[in-house]
Amino acid sequence: MTEFPEQPDILVVDDSAAIRSYVVALLSQDGYRVREAVDGASALVALTSAPPDVMLLDVEMPGLSGLDVLRAPPLHDRMYSVILFTSQGTHEQIAAGLDLGADDYIVKPFQELDLLARIRAAVRNTRQKTALARARHEIEQTLAKLQKTQRKLVEQEKVGAVARLAAGAAHYINNPLGFVMSNLSTLERYAFALQQHANALTDLLRAADPDSAQAILQLEKKHRLRQINLDLPALLHETKEGGQRIALIVQQMAQLELGLANQAMQELELVGLMKPLVDMTTVLTPPGTQVHWSQPEHGVFVQGALTLLNTALVALLKNACEALGSAPGTISVSVAAQGELAEIVISDSGPGIPPENLPSLFDPFFTTKAPDSHVGLGLTIAQRFIAGHGGRILISSDASGTCVRVELPISPHLGGATATD
Repeated sequence: MTEFPEQPDILVVDDSAAIRSYVVALLSQDGYRVREAVDGASALVALTSAPPDVMLLDVEMPGLSGLDVLRAPPLHDRMYSVILFTSQGTHEQIAAGLDLGADDYIVKPFQELDLLARIRAAVRNTRQKTALARARHEIEQTLAKLQKTQRKLVEQEKVGAVARLAAGAAHYINNPLGFVMSNLSTLERYAFALQQHANALTDLLRAADPDSAQAILQLEKKHRLRQINLDLPALLHETKEGGQRIALIVQQMAQLELGLANQAMQELELVGLMKPLVDMTTVLTPPGTQVHWSQPEHGVFVQGALTLLNTALVALLKNACEALGSAPGTISVSVAAQGELAEIVISDSGPGIPPENLPSLFDPFFTTKAPDSHVGLGLTIAQRFIAGHGGRILISSDASGTCVRVELPISPHLGGATATD
């Protein structure tokens, strides 16, 4: 009997009644629910009515061949697995079928144990793809709900509510993510060691028995070892990059929860705070970019948490640098005192922000940049931190560039002067 809690559904497509009868009897005896199709056309009808877990597809059939079936629209974006039935000496057809999306193949005549093992593996593959698709759908639904909730919170402490949610999510994600990243590093070392060991064994075998070279080559082709050796480092690297991106998202989500309650408040002079940040951040600009700096004659003081203000201002400066793209341009930064407010203005000569995007700039996870390198939380975090200091961020933009104005309450500074003295 099968190892699966839900009875898998198998579609057998072959123009040979004898082969269909034999395979149906074999699979039915092993606990599978089996359907038959006598040719490619009837296979497409069966696939449209009820997709199976696995389709056993004969390559050579009159009318629509197995390869024609693989090209048909019903097989696009499929979840089920396809195993090709082939005859000996049809390597070109096997290669073509695999290129068209088939998951596996078996050569006729075949061993029963071989067929059953491949069916089990294919069912597992289908179930895994289905589970991933379901999880993706649930994530998309959850994201849609979060976005809907986000819009409702625009006038009701939106960012604060999202911050509490983010902190909770970060708490539950960090621990399993740590295990995943640690295991990935270990797996990378193990994979490298296994590759080295396999290469060493191969060299030893060839040295001990030169006649074994052809047999070794056949085994490597059978198990696609060359392709595995080429793909494995890239797969591990991409997986680690994905984990690191999750860690970055979690880190930025956790920043949303930071507030002034547990921060050391101190009197900060904005010129001394801002100038090093400008020097550090504008290194990111394209060569030839002009950076203009303007400061008042006297210091401008605010009460604030150094870490939070630094984080917010760096995010705004980075946005200005990235707005230029790869072409040199101009960035202007100024600090001034306007009445009871300290004002920091950051402007760039980039292409500007489309008017329809301006209302969404502070929304969590909103970004117009590449999603693989930007989370879309920078402005959200900056706004939260500035608002926590009693200030606000104002953004204006047109085709000539973008201007970001940060306003913070001035702190009365004993023994010192402001620009309005």
